[in-house]
Amino acid sequence: MLKRMLIIYNPVAGQRKFQKLMPVAEQILGDAGYDVTLIPTTEEAKSATKIAKQGAKDGFEVIVAAGGDGTVNDVVNGLMQVATPPIFGVLPVGTTNDFARALQMAKDPIDALNIMAARNTVAVDVGKANNDYFINNAAGGKITEITYAVKESLKNKIGRLAYLFSGISMLPKLAPKKVTVTHDEGVFEGEILLLFGSLTNSVGGMEQLCPPAVFNDGKMDLLLLKKVSPAKLLKLLASIKSGAHLESEDVVYVRTKKVQITCKTSLNISYDGVYGGETPYELEVLPEKLQVLADAKRIQHRLHN
Repeated sequence: MLKRMLIIYNPVAGQRKFQKLMPVAEQILGDAGYDVTLIPTTEEAKSATKIAKQGAKDGFEVIVAAGGDGTVNDVVNGLMQVATPPIFGVLPVGTTNDFARALQMAKDPIDALNIMAARNTVAVDVGKANNDYFINNAAGGKITEITYAVKESLKNKIGRLAYLFSGISMLPKLAPKKVTVTHDEGVFEGEILLLFGSLTNSVGGMEQLCPPAVFNDGKMDLLLLKKVSPAKLLKLLASIKSGAHLESEDVVYVRTKKVQITCKTSLNISYDGVYGGETPYELEVLPEKLQVLADAKRIQHRLHN
């Protein structure tokens, strides 16, 4: 039986990569028994959210986000506005593709299309951030602003280097924020440079920041980087590759179902690289809330049995 699939694509993501792939995508997915409808996002804010919500109401059984992490987030927020969300799919044609990378789908869009064509799914947790949703991570701190401050035109010109250049320019501006963070294991009060509440192991293209993360165990990996000197910060960043940063006295690392964040001044929060506003914030994990097209064998070590 044909399954109705809606592909919501960002026409400018990844140097317009999807438009080049469109004929191949329709061929592979059509041969796999999908009745494919394609709708582009627009410049209107949250257009993908509105399209996804309407698509779910119109009875599409599968809705795919073709773009980067911002498009993925917008589509997820649309799906979460219906009582029973359709199956979700990700075609990684953006700049960083964190969620698709975590699903082991990010290196080659053709590979991702073939995984979707197999029609296998896994259940994944979804995060709730106040009244919005995220599927990869929520983050706070000055350096995280690069994820939503980098212009689309610059990303299209130089790809992931855009984040590197923006990150270097922000290093002198890094300032600690005094926060109170309440989680399942207790309360942290003090100054931090960074905060991550992650549902997967892939953050900003790094796959070792939260290496124990599991897709469907009902918990997020909460990581707080305390106030440190620039030299110590660079040393900590260098230790991420080995995972040694999780043992540092300058890092708080816990696994938790809920997090409450307050700040005496203000702390910007982003989720899946999208600006989400300022504290106070409450983060919560919604267990196995979405079915996602994926190859379970590739990510078996990240699934809770």
